[in-house]
Amino acid sequence: MQKVSSDSVELPIHLHAKTIARRLIVAVMCLTLAGALSAYFWLLEFPFPASKWFYELFSLDGELNIPAWYSAFSLLFCSGLLKAITAIKIKDRYFHYWKTLYFIFIYLSLDEAFSFHEILIIPSVRESLHIYPLFFQTWVIPGAVLVGIFAFKYLQFWLNLPHKTRYLFLIAAVVYVSGTLGMEMVGGLLRVDFGRRSLITLTGIVVEEFLEMTGIVIFIYALLAYFSSLRKSLQLKIYISEK
Repeated sequence: MQKVSSDSVELPIHLHAKTIARRLIVAVMCLTLAGALSAYFWLLEFPFPASKWFYELFSLDGELNIPAWYSAFSLLFCSGLLKAITAIKIKDRYFHYWKTLYFIFIYLSLDEAFSFHEILIIPSVRESLHIYPLFFQTWVIPGAVLVGIFAFKYLQFWLNLPHKTRYLFLIAAVVYVSGTLGMEMVGGLLRVDFGRRSLITLTGIVVEEFLEMTGIVIFIYALLAYFSSLRKSLQLKIYISEK
């Protein structure tokens, strides 16, 4: 019988909160500029052949492209950090709050990649109820309700956080929700008043995505800083066997 070695191999990974945040901000700025350029190409109805390819690759309003996958993986990274904090907080009174946050960000990551929320965009409802242009994207109505419920349920949890973490969580939430809900509603108004193919509407889309990505970066920094206050290191063990 082959003897399984009990020797362990260390593969240290050093995560510096400020360094990661800086690099992510650079990535966000690059994606925002590329997205703005792709929107400009779309506005000009693709002045040269490669511009359409560039638009499909970097459009901030598109799916299954580089900005969408970046946002999906950054949200997935948030869920991984939340999972690590949940493992530490297993005996904490707010353990279930951390665990729920972990599942919420798993869903947000999948939604960013596959746009599940667009199922709630129902043109017939919008037309029959004569919904105000701010609710042009009908999914923002249940979205706003869920955000309100979440804020109410998590108020005590948020107040119990350390001052720095509480402050960063609030900024991240305000910036992210301003993009996902606020600018989505403004975008509906702009689309009705100025049309889909207009400079001001496209500017609203760029601002919306920039706020979303920036909010995620702030949250990642907040989670890393908070985690470092709890533990200086995390041991992740992977067991590999033939069977």
